[in-house]
Amino acid sequence: MRAIFHSGHGRLENKSNTFTAMRIAFAIVVVYAHAVLIPMGLPYHGVWPEFVDATVQLALDGFFILSGYMITASLLNRPDMTSFTLSRVLRIFPGLIAAVLLMWLVVGPLFTELSLSEYWSNSQTLQFPLMVISQADPLAGLPEVFNASPIGGTMNGALWTIRYELLAYLGVGLLAAVGLYRSRTVILIWAGLAVSFGALYQIFGYSGIGEGTIGSMARFGPAFMIGAGFYAARDQIPLSAGYVGLALLAAIASQGTALGPVMLQIALAWLYLWVGFLDVPGRIGKALREVEDVSYGVYILHWPLGMMAFALMPGIGANALFAIMTVSAVAAGWVLRVTVEKPALAMKPRLLNWMRQPRMVAAE
Repeated sequence: MRAIFHSGHGRLENKSNTFTAMRIAFAIVVVYAHAVLIPMGLPYHGVWPEFVDATVQLALDGFFILSGYMITASLLNRPDMTSFTLSRVLRIFPGLIAAVLLMWLVVGPLFTELSLSEYWSNSQTLQFPLMVISQADPLAGLPEVFNASPIGGTMNGALWTIRYELLAYLGVGLLAAVGLYRSRTVILIWAGLAVSFGALYQIFGYSGIGEGTIGSMARFGPAFMIGAGFYAARDQIPLSAGYVGLALLAAIASQGTALGPVMLQIALAWLYLWVGFLDVPGRIGKALREVEDVSYGVYILHWPLGMMAFALMPGIGANALFAIMTVSAVAAGWVLRVTVEKPALAMKPRLLNWMRQPRMVAAE
C-alpha cells in the first residue's frame, strides 16, 4: 500500500522524463481522429467515431497541461522575459510559417480545381497566409482545394488550438513581466481562478461576440493553469498510482456537475505527469527520453497530408488513411524539425545578443 502512494515526482532539470514522447503520442491520437474526420465530415457519428472524438479531447488537454507545467518551470527558473518571449516565438512561428507557405505555394496550386490564374487572383488565396499565421482565422481555406472531403473548406483543421497556446504564453508572460507570476503561491492562486472560470462557464455559459473563443479559453485556460499549478506545488503533490486512481475516481464522481470538466483535467494532469516521470529502464526508456521532438511538425502537417491522400484516393478508409498520415507526418515532422525548427531555435543566442546590444543614437 505504501508503494502505491509513494511519490514519484521527478525534476525537469534531470531530463529524466518522457514528456516529448508523450506529446508525439498525443499528436498521433489527433492524427487518428482526423483520419476518421476527413472522410466523414462533422459531426462525428457512430459509436467508434464518437469514442475517437472523446479520446482526442483528452490528448488536446494533455498538450495544454504539459505546456503549463513546462512553461511555468521556464518562467520560475529563467525569469528573463526577453529570453522567454524569444523562445516562444521561435518555437511556434518558424514551423507555422513554413507549413503555411507550403500549403499556399505548393499544395494549393496542385490540388485546386481552379486554373492557376484564377487561384492566384482569388482574394481567398491572397489573404490566406496572413489569416493563418496571425491566427485571425486558423481554419481558413484555399479556393476549390480539397473538395473531395466533406470538410475540404478548411486547409488545416489542426491549427485552431495554436491561438490558445499563444494566448496562454501571452497571459503568463504579461503576468511575469509585472511580477505577478514569480511566486509559487501566486501561481496557485491564478490556477484556482482559472479553474473557477472553467466551472462558471459550465454553469452560466456565454453567447455573444467571440463566444467560440471564450468557450475554448474556458477549456484550455484551466488545463494550462492546472499544469502550472502542479509545477508550482510539485514538492507537495505526490505523483503515484494510488493518487492517480483517487483523482480519476473523483473526476468520474463529478461528471455531470459544473466541476466535472476541470476535475477531469486535474485527474489527467496527475496521470500524465505520473506517466511522464516514470523511470522506464533499458533501451526503451532511453529511446523515449531522447526521442527527437517531431510533435509540432506532426501536429501542423498531418492534416494537409491526409487531405492530399484523400483527394488522390477518395474511397480510402479511415485506418488506411491513418497509416498514410502517420508515416508521412512523422517523416515530414522530422524534416521540419531538422531544417526549420532546430536552426531557428539555434539562432536564439545570437538574437539575444543583438537585442541586448546598446543602440547608437544618431546625433541631432
